[in-house]
Amino acid sequence: MEDFYIKNKQAVQNLIILCGGILACFLFFRYLFPIFLPFILGWLLSLLFIPLADQLEKYHIPRWAGALVGILIFISILGFLGYFAGNQLYQQLQNLLNDLPYYLEKMEEGLTLFWIEINNLLMDLPDEFTNITANLQDGIFSILLSLVQSSGSVSMIAAVPKILLGFFIALFSAFFFTKDKEGIHRAFKTHVEPLLGGSLEATKRDLATSLWGYAKTQLILMGYIFLICIIGLYLFHSPYALLLSVAIAIIDALPFFGSGFILWPGAVFHFVLGNNVLGIGYLVIYGVVQVVRQLMQPKILGDQIGMHPLLALFSMYFGYRCIGFWGLILGPIVAVVLRTILLFQQKNNRDLSSNH
Repeated sequence: MEDFYIKNKQAVQNLIILCGGILACFLFFRYLFPIFLPFILGWLLSLLFIPLADQLEKYHIPRWAGALVGILIFISILGFLGYFAGNQLYQQLQNLLNDLPYYLEKMEEGLTLFWIEINNLLMDLPDEFTNITANLQDGIFSILLSLVQSSGSVSMIAAVPKILLGFFIALFSAFFFTKDKEGIHRAFKTHVEPLLGGSLEATKRDLATSLWGYAKTQLILMGYIFLICIIGLYLFHSPYALLLSVAIAIIDALPFFGSGFILWPGAVFHFVLGNNVLGIGYLVIYGVVQVVRQLMQPKILGDQIGMHPLLALFSMYFGYRCIGFWGLILGPIVAVVLRTILLFQQKNNRDLSSNH
């Protein structure tokens, strides 16, 4: 056993570092990430406020005042956008209420035709199957009710205080990150950089490369998804094909949304109105988009950040299982960091061996 370790010392050390890194990432993202998230957001916000504070400091304005001005500007912009979006939402809601009787009438007609077709199809079947259709409407209603109850709306309402608390903690931490930038930077140089050694600069470079690679991956996928949607929607003679294709390509790249945010409601709507061909077309386009994204994203992402597609796929799945959708983004980034540390460790070991 000792001879095996001596002969394969480097491989064993690399395996231990890799397993330890994966375990540490799992424990962090599984249990600690929600705690650190407001401070990570605060640090990202401070990157917006620091240039303003630096400029104001040249005019002998204290950094705390510059940080406070940046936060007030940020809150003002959010308030303006919220007010504008609220007005737009109110106007669209008014239009929806005005058109609601028309849509309800159309949906009622569509549902009536749907049940007539179902009854006609099952009329010649045995009584056992006919009895199923008698309770089908109640069953569908129960399913819809259960979906509404399990959709997380209650939990989302209960989570509002936590979201607000996290938002204010992010603002406060952004204030201190901006105000005490130099002190935090000195503390990082003194206490953190010695632990990481020379791998820190390489990690920064690879991290910047991976972030830019992820952005390029999403842009490439948006292009493919736009082409799929524009071709499919035109083939199925969908109204507003160009507008819908642009909206689907953008929304598909956003967290917590995806192409189903538009295509699924559109399919249901057209089925209810009796336009079955277009409803099926929406579902087909959704299926093609999902297959293309799942097959191509690991390959494109691996090419863009210099990682094997299998490793990119594993890191995305690992991140997804740990923290959900955001893990699809953070998983490959963490994999890049671990790979950089391993490569730097191997380089150091080779340098030590050559010196000896």
